[in-house]
Amino acid sequence: MIEIAGVSRTFQVGGQPVHALRALDLTFADGEYAAIMGPSGSGKSTLLHILGLLDRPDSGHYRLDGLETTAINEERRAQLRRDRIGFVFQSFHLIPRLSAAENVELPLVLAGLAPAQRRERVTRILAAVGLADRAHHRPDQLSGGQRQRVAIARATIMAPSLILADEPTGNLDRASGREVMETLEALNAQGLTLLIVTHDAELGARAQRRIRMDDGAILPESS
Repeated sequence: MIEIAGVSRTFQVGGQPVHALRALDLTFADGEYAAIMGPSGSGKSTLLHILGLLDRPDSGHYRLDGLETTAINEERRAQLRRDRIGFVFQSFHLIPRLSAAENVELPLVLAGLAPAQRRERVTRILAAVGLADRAHHRPDQLSGGQRQRVAIARATIMAPSLILADEPTGNLDRASGREVMETLEALNAQGLTLLIVTHDAELGARAQRRIRMDDGAILPESS
């Protein structure tokens, strides 16, 4: 369960305050599939960064599975990001010199898992995203859709309960984007909470719930 209450975030731009989030109240149930939508500057990416513990609100509360996150230290926040949250970004963020398998394996290396455990997990998850035959290919040897599926595999290799995807199909053609969304939706069907930030109405229509934002505020919800 995700609960935010009275969450606000303000940035200083050119000496002027910009209210990115304005006292937001919002909850997401376990296993939910929701799209956070709005134009550029509406606050949706700022909200995603706070939900992903990449940023802190100036005021308000954010509870993740009952844990109040706004007061915990950076070490604990990093641990929560590693263990419970998977991130999928528009630009993939793969390391060019590493193979698909090595990119996916990185979180396991950082977590200190033994090599045999890492190999077993990587093999299994690459098969699950349809890339078993691309395990030893570098990112420049993969299509855009394949690279994003590698990124999804890396995001979920630690078995998180929450996936945060920021414009996950933004750099992809329509067919590749559809494949990526089907991969994410299959993970949601297995019980993972899936929150997607997008300005694409067609992409947002795939979600079970749409959260629309404008000027840092949440607009009345629609089904």
